[in-house]
Amino acid sequence: MKSDTTKSAIRGSFFFYSFGIGSALPFIVIYFKDSLGFNEIQIGYLLMVRPLVAIMAQPFWSVLADTGGHRARLAFILAVIAGCLFPLHLIVKSILPLMAVTAFWSFFNAPLNTVNDALAFHYLGHHQRMRFANFRIFASFGWALAVILVGRLLDTIGIQWLFPFYTLGILIAAMFLWRIPENDKITWRQGLRAVRQLLTKRNVFFFLIAVFLFESANQMGYTYLSLYSRVLGASHIQVGLIWAVATIAEMFTMITFARIVRRINIKTVLVIGMLLTAARWFPFGLMNAWWQILPLQLLHAFTLTFGYIGAATFLDMESSQEIRFSAQAFYSTFILNSGAICGAFFGGQISYHHGYGSLYFISGSLAVIAAVVLILFVKTPHQHSS
Repeated sequence: MKSDTTKSAIRGSFFFYSFGIGSALPFIVIYFKDSLGFNEIQIGYLLMVRPLVAIMAQPFWSVLADTGGHRARLAFILAVIAGCLFPLHLIVKSILPLMAVTAFWSFFNAPLNTVNDALAFHYLGHHQRMRFANFRIFASFGWALAVILVGRLLDTIGIQWLFPFYTLGILIAAMFLWRIPENDKITWRQGLRAVRQLLTKRNVFFFLIAVFLFESANQMGYTYLSLYSRVLGASHIQVGLIWAVATIAEMFTMITFARIVRRINIKTVLVIGMLLTAARWFPFGLMNAWWQILPLQLLHAFTLTFGYIGAATFLDMESSQEIRFSAQAFYSTFILNSGAICGAFFGGQISYHHGYGSLYFISGSLAVIAAVVLILFVKTPHQHSS
């Protein structure tokens, strides 16, 4: 019964956290541009703040979580604070105060996605880690519901309502996090020493380089997708539909992810994901109407499942049981956040000065380079024993 309760709580946390994020991230760039009048460069600076703060915040929170053994309880506190802070964005209208508010909120929001991933891996253990996608699919359900429902409502009641919708999702996620039991404790010295050993592995080093390039490519594409869709004539509900098509597509590969990895191994899965991501981004900037994006969004099934989940699974296979949370946190810190910083900054510069066609061509090129690095320098990891 305890195991069933934990499983349901983790799934509920995935669903409502992603509902909150899906209510905010696809639409906040539109709020910045249409309501506050910022250009792509200014938006890029704003969107850099969250991953910059996360680089400092995530190691701090992850070590604290591992050493105390209260990962879910800590995540509950962070979720409540983050949910309450996010609407402060409505109060300020100029860029510097907005950056300060975003930084304050990000310090508490930063580790929440990593917590969900690590709690799922911990629950599954060594022998069932390939079933991670069966948990992550609930995040897809939450995101899909948010981008469709909230996108429709924002056309009616105003885009500023994205902020309370985020708060609603995050606070409900916090309720589910509270139901998850404590984990084993380790000392912070043990955790840091084990993570340092992990990061000195040659295989992990080149893996991190490849996935950094891949994540940078995707963050350039994702960050400005909503603005690009608006340029092509999409309304808020149509922007939500564009995101929803991608999310629904990823559900099909998530359902079969464990079987796919058993047949073709995790490295091949990552390479396929990177090459299909390139095939998605290269023609993306050549569209003339928003609906032409929709078929390309189907390739998100491989971008997300083979890329994001594949990378998290790869690192988990390289990690020992006692540092599973810290390993995922360091992956998120050095890869996801660094990629988000580069994507926000360079994406803003490129789209403002050279247009969206150049932005998506460069995104596709980075995905190809990432695949080449993975093919040449990274080996399939062995199953790490618990």
